[in-house]
Amino acid sequence: MSVDIFKPIQMGKEIFHPKSYDENSFVMDWSIEAGGSVPPHVHHHMDEHFLITKGEITFQVNGEKITKKPGEDFFVPKGIAHAVNNAVKGQSCITVTYSPCADTHRMFQILATLDIENPGSMINLMKYFYLVPKLGLKEFSSIHPPFIMSMMGGIVSVFGKIAGWDKLIAKFK
Repeated sequence: MSVDIFKPIQMGKEIFHPKSYDENSFVMDWSIEAGGSVPPHVHHHMDEHFLITKGEITFQVNGEKITKKPGEDFFVPKGIAHAVNNAVKGQSCITVTYSPCADTHRMFQILATLDIENPGSMINLMKYFYLVPKLGLKEFSSIHPPFIMSMMGGIVSVFGKIAGWDKLIAKFK
């Protein structure tokens, strides 16, 4: 499958722009509009390093809120639950590095392909989460606490079966 995984992908208030990857890391620029946030989640397979390039970002880790400004960085080791929030009225931008890559490139390959057919749709992300176990991929992240991820996984699984998403498995093998 040949798709440009280095093109920007917009989902809601976020734009993801992959820059490079190899087995050791995946690097992307990520912009978040005012009010954009990512709920508590965990990366089980990779560390996450953030470098703030514009605006302010508030991280929440272990109940503590930490705000970072341009030029500052923040590191979250794998296995640590964290949340991210745009702390300013305008757009905030971050360079994010995941180490190791841990199938992150496959996530963007799938999302870039789905984005061609259905640009900017959050359903594309649901389809990705539906495909992860079926393709044997390392999951990018899981929602925290775990029981919420379990419930979401069940909902996505049932919805995906009904919607006929199994036809996507062959497309992404």
